[in-house]
Amino acid sequence: MERLSKIWNQARNAPRNVKLFMFTVLSYGIAVEGVSAVLLNLLLLRLGYGTEFIGTLNSAGLYVFALVSLPIGAVTRFSSRKMLQIGLILSVIGNLGLPLVPLVAADPSVWLVAFRILAMIGLSCYFVHQMPFSMEITAPVWHSRIMSATMASFSLAAFLGSWIGGLLPEYVGRLLDVPLSDPWPFQVAMLTATLVVVPAIFATMFITEAEVVDAESTDLTEPTLSGWGAIRPIIGLVVLIIVIRAVQTSGVGVVLTFSNVYFDDALNLPTGRIGFISGFGRLMGVPMSLTIPWMMRRFGSFNFVFIALGLIAMLLIPMALIPFWPVAAGSLIAINSMGGWRYLSFLTFTMSQVSEKQRSLISGAGEMAIGAGFGTASFVGGYIIAWYGYRELFLFGATMTVIGMALFWLAFRKRAAETAQALA
Repeated sequence: MERLSKIWNQARNAPRNVKLFMFTVLSYGIAVEGVSAVLLNLLLLRLGYGTEFIGTLNSAGLYVFALVSLPIGAVTRFSSRKMLQIGLILSVIGNLGLPLVPLVAADPSVWLVAFRILAMIGLSCYFVHQMPFSMEITAPVWHSRIMSATMASFSLAAFLGSWIGGLLPEYVGRLLDVPLSDPWPFQVAMLTATLVVVPAIFATMFITEAEVVDAESTDLTEPTLSGWGAIRPIIGLVVLIIVIRAVQTSGVGVVLTFSNVYFDDALNLPTGRIGFISGFGRLMGVPMSLTIPWMMRRFGSFNFVFIALGLIAMLLIPMALIPFWPVAAGSLIAINSMGGWRYLSFLTFTMSQVSEKQRSLISGAGEMAIGAGFGTASFVGGYIIAWYGYRELFLFGATMTVIGMALFWLAFRKRAAETAQALA
């Protein structure tokens, strides 16, 4: 209780900018990462689309996400606050279009892809600048804490959104006397949820611009050694990040993209239970995210990457081999709960290699890689399911995760050793 009281007092006394920023995190997490993430694929199934189109739709958005993330990270004309605002606006337009298009278009396929792409461009603007902005509005000593708090808040919001998303279609269906086999309850639920993001757009307008700090100053979990920039030019680092992170995230991508389809299509679980399972994993991500500063201090961000990815690879094995919903649910909950671990461990390590001025670029490279990895998982995964089945899908995910771990070790082991010597 004393620890919770301390956290509450810190949150209550946080600067105005931080409170407004956290409000955008909660709103966005509930609507986009919660409700829409749970219901989009289920809506597509009820519109008559198969896993091939679902995979294509998701991969198209993710590939565009990947393509635009690096340029968005390199943007210097607009501040991170302005880019967050643009991201929220585009996300609202895209996520409103997805449930509305089937109501007005005879063949909504192309329009669904178009609005999905628009929503993903907004997602890229938001995620690329989310962490750099959080670091801009806090003192260096608080950087790991604000990132941890952001991931915890996002996990809590995604849990609430997933839980609400699982319940909303049933409620709407009863209210309108429409069965859940009809797409209409899912469309109404997605439209309602997207409107939650609108207040967040106004909140960003009241976040004051952050002061520009010395471009050469750094806030490093692991200090940057002299000569690193000369040995590894920034472009080389960016390429390494994109390749390695894309392979790593394609593994977890198959789970996060197709788990709700697996529960609905193969295990025949009701929508409410699917939403609860997805949401509970996000809820468990709240305490897990709050352990990030301790994990960073205890193991270092390099080793932390291996801990997070190794656990995910192991959790995919029972999900692949045991087609029993409690087993699959347990694996998914555990994987979802480690979202902050796998995201921030890699991000912290890579951002520690550059100056503050280059953080948005590195963040953009990471988001580009995540988009590419998830896009590949979505596209390939849809066909793996159609041709082979869900067991092969999850085994593919575990294999890609292990390959990503190996590539990371080969690329950065010398750098990690140099850092360890510097800290000794």
